[in-house]
Amino acid sequence: MYTPETDPDSTKYLVKAHLTIAIAWLLFGALGGLTLAFRLISPDFAEILHDVTWLNFGRIRMFHTHTVIFGWLSNGFFAFSYYAIPKLVNRPLFLPKLARFNMVFTQFALMLGAIALLTGHAEGVEYAEAPWWADVFFALAFVFAIICNLGTVFTAGNVGQLYVSVWYLILGFTFTALNFIMANTIVAHVAPGAAGAALSGLWIHNAVGLWVTPMGVAIAYYLLPLNVNRPIASHKLSLIGFWTLAILYPLGGSHHYFYSPVPWWLQVMAVPLTSALIFVVYTVVYNFFVTMKGCWGQIADNMSLRFLAFGIFSYIITCTQGPFHALFSVQRVVHFTDWVVAHAHLALFGVFSWWIFSFIYYVWPKLTGQEMRSKVLSEWHFWLTFVGFYIFYYIPDTMAGLMQGFFWLRGLPFIDSLVASQPFWIPRAFSGVMIIAGVVLMVINMWPCEKQEARSV
Repeated sequence: MYTPETDPDSTKYLVKAHLTIAIAWLLFGALGGLTLAFRLISPDFAEILHDVTWLNFGRIRMFHTHTVIFGWLSNGFFAFSYYAIPKLVNRPLFLPKLARFNMVFTQFALMLGAIALLTGHAEGVEYAEAPWWADVFFALAFVFAIICNLGTVFTAGNVGQLYVSVWYLILGFTFTALNFIMANTIVAHVAPGAAGAALSGLWIHNAVGLWVTPMGVAIAYYLLPLNVNRPIASHKLSLIGFWTLAILYPLGGSHHYFYSPVPWWLQVMAVPLTSALIFVVYTVVYNFFVTMKGCWGQIADNMSLRFLAFGIFSYIITCTQGPFHALFSVQRVVHFTDWVVAHAHLALFGVFSWWIFSFIYYVWPKLTGQEMRSKVLSEWHFWLTFVGFYIFYYIPDTMAGLMQGFFWLRGLPFIDSLVASQPFWIPRAFSGVMIIAGVVLMVINMWPCEKQEARSV
């Protein structure tokens, strides 16, 4: 069987490089978010940055989402796909030299976009704010990644039944290529007014649901059986979850624009289409829980499984919130509030970032031939991340959002909601310090301490 760890022409270098660079992007993105958080709670700090144009709130906010979604998450997904696809189809990576070139080219494209955003060159498309001349390079990098990954699948010959992770990876690469082009052409330069807003909602929705979600779920489906040493409970259930995601998810994007000039019939249609997604998620989660039956005690010693399991719990919460948000009565309260910010972070950080952490803890010893430096450092990383995110970020920000929504419904002055939000924003700022500290400890833990022979799976 093909194994990237022992093949001299393997993609081990690619996986290590993408993960290392992904962590660097995560730290840059987290520092951007930390800057925003402290600006909200410290007028003196905000005053210091007032005249630094490239550090103004809007630019740093776009930089934060750019570095996290495309720098951290996407590099992590590329690392996983380069590792998992060759193993799952039992074939070396297609065009490995192109993949190596693209590893560097991708970072060039991302750096170009990041610099453009900080220097004030942006487009008005959420999650795709980088200007067109930066998007061209990233789109080309994405095409190269598709050629290498899907080329490996489609040139593998008769591999029998494709494992569900491969299905999700194919979905993620294929749909995102179409969505990214749509967002940066039609939405950014062609569609006017409400039509452009509706398509923008489709892009925002699908960037999470048809790029981040299938790539993240592919990681979970791959790692869970390996960590608990048993096959996934039901292949049929996994395919039901896959096809319902692929069919239903693209249709509900207009729920991002409830109570807006977007046509009312389109908003109404988004309610049942979004509500139906709860069955998609619960199918997947049920499959995970049945697979883990009798193995929960292993999370005490298996850090990869622990991050994976807590990410699954976050997946339940965020994907229950989504259909709940699709109720107009709920949207009247939470729309444009910090509730939505907390919900987005629960998905992109609490679920998918944790699944990438799980992948790092699983694969790094196999790539380097040595265990992590210290179990104590692993524990510190987990608990700083857990407490920092859930206790200091998610819960306070969710409460702030509810409070803001009710303030606005009562017609109170907007400034009153900002003043009342301060006690909730203070722990949110310190959560960033804890999360960054946890990532730094993970990096120290990954640093080689002695030579050992490489292990195979």
